[in-house]
Amino acid sequence: MEAGRIGIVSRSPALADEVVRQLSTYGLGASKVVHVPAQGVTHLAALKMFSDHWGTDAVLLVGAIDAGEERACTEWIARHAEKPVFGFIDAADADPAQAARLSASGVHMSADAAGLGELIASLVECPWLPFD
Repeated sequence: MEAGRIGIVSRSPALADEVVRQLSTYGLGASKVVHVPAQGVTHLAALKMFSDHWGTDAVLLVGAIDAGEERACTEWIARHAEKPVFGFIDAADADPAQAARLSASGVHMSADAAGLGELIASLVECPWLPFD
């Protein structure tokens, strides 16, 4: 994994690896990749962690958020997210309308996993070099 400044919260290790590869082509990389569900780690906890992390300039949510946690996440993003938040939910995931709700809360959604790196690179200007 190339060091960088994008925090990734992912349900899919394979897709997270692909996104990290995409980010590296734009001179970006991952500050950390958190796979959920993990013991004691929720999407909301990961969002808050990346929000407080000085080495993260943006957050990417890969995959659907559990229905029980979605409202807390969208409310937190709308009220507290100071860093850009990006998202991708595969059309085959359980709740296709979740992408619209995330977008309404301020998440920059991509309908195409292959375009995540380009979307993030177009909207994130890292204030420091990736290896500071």
